[in-house]
Amino acid sequence: MFIQTNSGRWRYATITAAFLAAFTAHAADQAIPEVVITATKTPTESWRTAASVTVIDRKQIEQKQFRLLPEALRQVPGLVIADRGTAGSVNGIFLRGTNSDQTLVVVDGRPMPANLAGLYNIETMALDNVERIEVLRGPAASLYGGKTLGGVINIITRSGRGMTKPETTLMWEGGSFGTSRESLGTRGASGIYDWSLDLSRTDTQGYRLNSQMQLNNAAGKFGVQLADTLRFDLDLRYYNADVGVPNNAATNDPDGHMLSEFWSLSPRLVWQTTDRWTQTLTYQFGNFRQVATNIDPLGFGINGRSTSRNHFLEYQSVFKATDKWTITAGAWLQDIGYSRSSDNTPVSAYDVDQHETNWAVFLQSQAEILPGWNLLGGIRRDTYSDFTDATTWRTGTSWRMPWTQTVLHANYGTAFGPASPQNREAALFGDPTFIKPEQSKGVEFGIAQPFANNKASISLTYFRNSIRNLIVFDPNLFVLQQINQARTQGLETAFQWNPCDSFGFYAQYTYLDADDLTAGTRLIRRPRHKLSGDVWVKPLTKLRLGLGALYIIDREDGFGTAQRSVEDYLRLRLAANYELSKNCEIFARIENLLGERYQEVLGFPSMRTGAYAGIRLRF
Repeated sequence: MFIQTNSGRWRYATITAAFLAAFTAHAADQAIPEVVITATKTPTESWRTAASVTVIDRKQIEQKQFRLLPEALRQVPGLVIADRGTAGSVNGIFLRGTNSDQTLVVVDGRPMPANLAGLYNIETMALDNVERIEVLRGPAASLYGGKTLGGVINIITRSGRGMTKPETTLMWEGGSFGTSRESLGTRGASGIYDWSLDLSRTDTQGYRLNSQMQLNNAAGKFGVQLADTLRFDLDLRYYNADVGVPNNAATNDPDGHMLSEFWSLSPRLVWQTTDRWTQTLTYQFGNFRQVATNIDPLGFGINGRSTSRNHFLEYQSVFKATDKWTITAGAWLQDIGYSRSSDNTPVSAYDVDQHETNWAVFLQSQAEILPGWNLLGGIRRDTYSDFTDATTWRTGTSWRMPWTQTVLHANYGTAFGPASPQNREAALFGDPTFIKPEQSKGVEFGIAQPFANNKASISLTYFRNSIRNLIVFDPNLFVLQQINQARTQGLETAFQWNPCDSFGFYAQYTYLDADDLTAGTRLIRRPRHKLSGDVWVKPLTKLRLGLGALYIIDREDGFGTAQRSVEDYLRLRLAANYELSKNCEIFARIENLLGERYQEVLGFPSMRTGAYAGIRLRF
């Protein structure tokens, strides 16, 4: 809750004892606990992590018909997606008001190669093989290192492990803007072997001139139980995206074109050394490349070709000293290479060709020091080839009251963000002598309360990040600037209610202040208010109807003297799923139900109303 004054300042209202009593009077026995991995790198009950973690599981992905990662992330408290309105266009991630390159994206804990701007091209990440998405909000550098001022998005993929019968899924979907999507998936286990493989193809013409996209995705996970205590996994993934780039509405470029391609190979070995000691060794090689044709955003006639290569090796040891105390230690090595050539360079020459190396060790302790009272602490030391060394740490505590199941948690952490290649390479308008690494200190306090026999819950979290050397780009001057002091702070609150099998409701609200304290201005593309929610009903046993809403209020965009307020918008999403039989489901949805015309990024109109329908077969 918040109170807004005429001066624009606000203060936080506390939850009164009477408010708590009204809900805790209905609290019953503890529900089955939700287990998460991202907050501690070990499977841990969510309430014990002392952190804010949102989980989007496979059931939600299918019921709400999410196809690409940004569609699912829009419902996360404290997270705002800003896209340029056409399929495959670059998506910005603003998690608790931090920059897009300050949130780390990993797949099963493995960091993916980013582009030269430090972004992960989430706009082309399909969800066919995704079992769940965990979003950790708040500094996470004590476990994951740099680029985690905002948090971590962990994509946890599907596996065939433990399945008694193989399953194959076929899906087709078609609809507005010449959209067609086909997918094939299979998963299962046989003896010591298990597998999961998903293939998909998406085609759309878009609603603007030159806004077409062709997207191919392939993802597989193959496992072998070599012994009772030894398991081997191999993760393979590939995608390519062929995207038209019309630029902003004023330009309407008919020729701009971007080809992106990504592939990775990652083996992992897990050894259950003893009942209390598990060791894991992970290697990942990823390659990401982009080819830009006839894209001339700055007027220099550049056709660019860029590549990012990522070698990642991590050793992790998890030791349960006692039933109530877990110690996690590890070391990792990441070597990143990147290069670019363009029309401004001679044939076969590169204006950017570099690589950097990051060594790190980390240590974490999780302990239940009294019944229901947990204490966590972690520290990490990073050594960079191209930056100063950094030590980051985190401490947190959580307590669940046994008589009401109320959870109180507090968390404090530091983070260190090396500048992206784009921000330090002179050929990309960077400045290696001027740019300093970004640093932050983050704190949060929260409370969560289940009630109504654990069929409902409410939560409230306050957060604050103090950021030094925040990097911003001024396209009017074609220069980078660093904000000496920036601050993001706000409230996240969520409410969910599932009283029966035929009805459910979820709503979340985020209030955010994101300010450049040095200049006394707001940071752009960070809305002050974000509301989202879903309500669903099952009028028939086999029919589910769901209505989702996203309401964005009070934000600014533009640069320098052109920075200004932009329009609010309300986007509705209606989805229907009908089970014809246990092996066949039909579905349909309408995006932007009200036909709202708005811009998530100034100058780039968003998609208009679109209707889609399809069928899914399982056998």
